[in-house]
Amino acid sequence: MLSKQNIAVISTDFLSGYGLKALLYEYFTPDSIDVFAAVADYLSSKNAYHLLILPAVDYLMHYQRLTVKNKIVTLPCAPQQSPQGQQGQAPHLYTQCSEQELVEQLQSILTSFDSLQSIDAKCELSERELEVLAGVAQGSMNKEIADSLNVSINTVITHRKNITAKLGIKTVSGLTVYAILNGIISGNDLPKL
Repeated sequence: MLSKQNIAVISTDFLSGYGLKALLYEYFTPDSIDVFAAVADYLSSKNAYHLLILPAVDYLMHYQRLTVKNKIVTLPCAPQQSPQGQQGQAPHLYTQCSEQELVEQLQSILTSFDSLQSIDAKCELSERELEVLAGVAQGSMNKEIADSLNVSINTVITHRKNITAKLGIKTVSGLTVYAILNGIISGNDLPKL
């Protein structure tokens, strides 16, 4: 799954960073994994990465700078799952669990990323569908999208159904990740937290 992939891990805790590196090598066989002690070290690196794993607080503090550098999928690390479940735009990797649970979380997250990236070219979206997708990914409501495009709400709803059918992505967060990975919107277009 991670074959021919380069991964960056940001961790101020030496043991956690290198423990995650060992776990990823054991279960997912990526090409390379670099561990950085700080976001600044990662940003100054000349290497290109397919996946970035970092603490949630660093993700929130450096969000705009991180989304500008390459096309990177981030997995903010959090000590444990909150009662509300996942929040925010990026999937969370909860670290206070057993090895098996951690591997299952990684497997689930990486599988969802693979499905986003393996969408066939035949599923290309029309120009109007791309505009609706951009609105959805930017957090706009159907009425706001309809007003900005001078179409009816029913037209927007129909486009959203077509987008979901073509891409096979049903969640707003999944559509947002797809839009960012495919250059439909940039990280700067996302609503501020």
